Amino acid sequence: ISGPIMQTHHAVVALFSSTVLLFAQKPSWPDSMDFGPALMTTFSGKGLCGDVDKGLVVRFGDEGAVAFDTELLRMAVAWKGKLKLRGTAYDGSHGPFPSRDGDALAETRPGPGWYRAGDSADPREIPHGPLPADWGRYSGHRRVGDEIIIDYRVGGMDVQEHYAIEQQQVPVLRRTLQLGASRRAQVMVVLDGPDGCKGSALASGRKATLQADSTQMVATLNGASKAKLKTEGGRVLMYVPPHSSTITVGLAVFGGEAGSAGFEEVAAGLLAEAKKKRAIAALPEGPSSKRWGEPIVTKGSRGDDDGPFAVDTITIPFENPFGSRMRTGAFDFFSDGRAAVSTWNGDVWLVSGIDEGLDSVTWQRFATGLFDPLGVRVVDDVLYVHGRDGLTRLIDSNGDGEADRYENFNNQVYITPAFHEFAFDLQTDSEGNFYFSKGAPVNPGGRGFMKIVPHHGTIMKVSKDGQTIEAVATGMRAPNGIGVSSTGVITSGDNEGTYMPRCRLNWIEEAGFYGGVKDTAHMDEVPDQPDLPLCWMPMDVDNSSGGQVWVTGDAWSDLKGRLLHNSYGTCSTYLVLPERVKGQMQGGVVRLPANYSSSAMRGRFSPVDGQLYTIGLKGWQTSAAREGGFHRVRRTSAPLDMPIALGTCERGIYLTFSGPVDAEYGADPESYSIEVWNYLYSQNYGSPELSVLEPERKRERGKENRDPLNIKAAKLSKDGCTVFLEVEGMRPVNQMKITWDLDTADGRALRGALHNTIHALQKDPGFPKK
Repeated sequence: ISGPIMQTHHAVVALFSSTVLLFAQKPSWPDSMDFGPALMTTFSGKGLCGDVDKGLVVRFGDEGAVAFDTELLRMAVAWKGKLKLRGTAYDGSHGPFPSRDGDALAETRPGPGWYRAGDSADPREIPHGPLPADWGRYSGHRRVGDEIIIDYRVGGMDVQEHYAIEQQQVPVLRRTLQLGASRRAQVMVVLDGPDGCKGSALASGRKATLQADSTQMVATLNGASKAKLKTEGGRVLMYVPPHSSTITVGLAVFGGEAGSAGFEEVAAGLLAEAKKKRAIAALPEGPSSKRWGEPIVTKGSRGDDDGPFAVDTITIPFENPFGSRMRTGAFDFFSDGRAAVSTWNGDVWLVSGIDEGLDSVTWQRFATGLFDPLGVRVVDDVLYVHGRDGLTRLIDSNGDGEADRYENFNNQVYITPAFHEFAFDLQTDSEGNFYFSKGAPVNPGGRGFMKIVPHHGTIMKVSKDGQTIEAVATGMRAPNGIGVSSTGVITSGDNEGTYMPRCRLNWIEEAGFYGGVKDTAHMDEVPDQPDLPLCWMPMDVDNSSGGQVWVTGDAWSDLKGRLLHNSYGTCSTYLVLPERVKGQMQGGVVRLPANYSSSAMRGRFSPVDGQLYTIGLKGWQTSAAREGGFHRVRRTSAPLDMPIALGTCERGIYLTFSGPVDAEYGADPESYSIEVWNYLYSQNYGSPELSVLEPERKRERGKENRDPLNIKAAKLSKDGCTVFLEVEGMRPVNQMKITWDLDTADGRALRGALHNTIHALQKDPGFPKK
């Protein structure tokens, strides 16, 4: 075949081949996402460097990467190749973390990256947490275009550090350090070799070598300073004498087969460069150029106003140019009504256009590479994000709508490489202190725990200035969210599991053992029983708790000052009905008639429209339909038609509704039903239901084992809003379920259920007085 037909054949084959190649090269998740030039994460080094609990991985595409240890202030490892993205937030695996996928160019062993007065030993009591502040402190990092500058302070000296990987005959790690004035000499670890290697250095201090068999690791030092390279056993060190002004030094590190042509040529070239002692240009200061382009515009939708609450949807850009997976985990509002939204995979987006119609909502990608940021708080219009590595303050220094400074506000929290020790939420109290919760390191499979360190399973308080951290509650398992009232009451949920019979809602007024997990009690003497929750919740009410939010919005005036509890598992929001009996808090929850497309993890009231907003994601153990959901819950003009108060006593139950109920139905005991059951507190995962009236009666796990209580009479208050149910056999119980089938006084159906816990009973107080 020849001529036009053959040419057409070639064109079709070429098109087909390029199409196949195009599809073949398209990466799959998680490599399909642009995580930005740096990733904050726990990192598995697979070599001398070990695991890095809090790492900043600076990436150079597929060319390589460098992992910096932000606790020990060391360059942990640089390598040629890719970053392998493994772990719960990436491929769903329960165990691994991101790791290097390629050959190491340089490594340092776990330990301080800078000596203190000649001391290189790790000064920490346990090998977790940052170095003491007087030794050194990570300040954060900043982005200039795609360049990353790492800032920290060590031995009273400010350090700014930059990396690059340069491809010559062998790959070369370039490390540039800008060192502020220092009254004392400083010593930095440049490179560690394997056991048994031998080191040597030129008298000029411009070159140092580690030899292991036929392989050499070489470091050369550039710059006009009097710094020198020396070796100490199998380690290369950089000695920096005292200096009265800022100096800049450059290191080049490479390795290979000694004697090979490419290796020797690179070694000779870099040594010649080092001998010139030329001054090195200062690191770029910025401001950074815009990296993420123009905002993405979506159109929201308003829900029906035919009930007491209308649920509007703020449409999330699930399809976006960055392949960003929009599993929305937390948010907060700026004073002008804009929202800052974080995603599980490290993004923060600024959301504008949240107005009545939601016709043009804009999403600007603001920050990337954060470490599982499931807490966001805006304080005085400054954005703070809580990730597994601590609290980060995000700064847009040039006003282009993107963060270019990632400041370490507090990184004192202890973490380990355990997959399940999630970092949850971020709240503040009236004095400006910050609070968050931290999960326990649950074993893969859910039962028992991995290595425990002091902050596991706690609610933590960070001082307003970011200088101190302390635990205010312990014994938690997976407290995915908290709340802090204007009066300082702290609330939290927790999830069924080891030592956790069911999900519980905690009301915390003073420090204590609120979770019940003995492994995370962090006490010299662990109590036999934990502090009591406000209430327990059965699985169909909440199988995986979210956070709480206090009603502050004027649009919710009839519920202002009340507490709401969110459920990640059942995608629900509940009104909390607390009562204090004999000094003990107890109470229950009743579901708001509001349905979401994803889970309800966090709630905030907008400072502009006074409505409730909720956000959540789909991970596991949730009925969420979509990967992320951002909703506005509007209080309409329709009546609430639900209970708003609960009281229990020795004779029965007082249940107050939001409005008068039908007199006939309200006074009929057949309009109500009550069931009770208990749970077993033990080291087991969860608990079966236990009969209250017949403790020996057993049921197969997962089956109901509940006792009905006889309602002898029902009596309405004069205003018709409160009903007193005279109940036979009232007693403290772990779980009570109250249902009603009524009409309101003006004829609307009134049906629902309330789940509560009774720790103590008081004498009959009578109907509440208006």
